[in-house]
Amino acid sequence: MGSSMTTKKCTVCSLPNTDKTLSYCYQGVEHYFCSPLCQNRFKTHPHLYVGDPQHGLAPKQKGDVLIKKRRIRLLSVISNDARARLITAITKLMGVQDISIEGDEVLVVYDLMKIALEDIEAVIVKSVGQLDEAVTEKIKRGFIHYSEECELDNLAHLTKDSGSY
Repeated sequence: MGSSMTTKKCTVCSLPNTDKTLSYCYQGVEHYFCSPLCQNRFKTHPHLYVGDPQHGLAPKQKGDVLIKKRRIRLLSVISNDARARLITAITKLMGVQDISIEGDEVLVVYDLMKIALEDIEAVIVKSVGQLDEAVTEKIKRGFIHYSEECELDNLAHLTKDSGSY
């Protein structure tokens, strides 16, 4: 009975096995998560995942998905070994639906409700090294990070028609 795993679903990604050590009490309800990434996403935007009687269901509870397609430029073309490692690492992330690598570019399709570009970039840096550090690339990534954060913030504000524009 000393296992830290439980069969409750992760509040963010709905995986059936969660880690009891990664729980968070929000509005008197204990929520469980499969990873620190999901726990942090919930803490940042709880109303994406939990609605209330006054405003109705949250976007996640309604089954909303926010599909994003991004092109991430690497510092240089990577070896076949590094390419395989990177594809494996990114494929393991919750919310990633597709990945391909063409030359020095990583093309990724993901659900913003589950993961952000910033998280994907962190895995790329950890797996194969640096992203392209040209000023234009840094500005582009910064703008995308900001716009994703704004989009999540807007969706997390509960209204009677939460999540609709």
